[in-house]
Amino acid sequence: MNAHPDADTRQNPQEEPRTRRGGKGQLGRTLSLIVLLSLFWFILSGRIGVQYAIFLVGTLALVLWLNPERPFPGLDPTRGGGLRGLLLGFPRLIRYLLWLVWNIITANIEVARIILHPRMPVDPQLFRFRTELKKPFAQVVVANSITLTPGTVTVDLKDQEFLVHSLAPDSASALVGANLQNVVAAVFGESRESAPKLRTVDDADPGVFF
Repeated sequence: MNAHPDADTRQNPQEEPRTRRGGKGQLGRTLSLIVLLSLFWFILSGRIGVQYAIFLVGTLALVLWLNPERPFPGLDPTRGGGLRGLLLGFPRLIRYLLWLVWNIITANIEVARIILHPRMPVDPQLFRFRTELKKPFAQVVVANSITLTPGTVTVDLKDQEFLVHSLAPDSASALVGANLQNVVAAVFGESRESAPKLRTVDDADPGVFF
């Protein structure tokens, strides 16, 4: 039996509406990226001025141009897409940022205490742990949050597994209880996860970074 000559040219009737919804979602994801990067900019720089605003706009334009595929493609579907999804998810984003700032402050104090302590109780270690976060961008946010927090650095991230260096065991307390993972999961509409199992790594192991 011969295929209908127009079989390849006919489109699924649901494809067009999906494309239109994707346009709204793209706008929402673009605004989400602009808001997130701008907040990080002001948190890290702490400076406001015309020259800084111009540099910020130029940087945002470059990031958007280099990343045509916007992050946040899979925000919680119950919140909807586009501007509605952005507005409903914004409080969770603010909660994450406040949580991060608070932990950066407390981690700074803890690192200062360790350094100023007469015995200097430093116990550096490398450890691995897995996350249940599925979205790559959510995993990257966790990795960057670890590095931004004094006392911990993300060394590697591959296949949902993190390799982290900590200055002292207490430095990784937010990871041990999955507090960081869950506050990020809320932003991206993912499920909460239980406390991960941390596996200490011998830094002399030649395969530690592979």
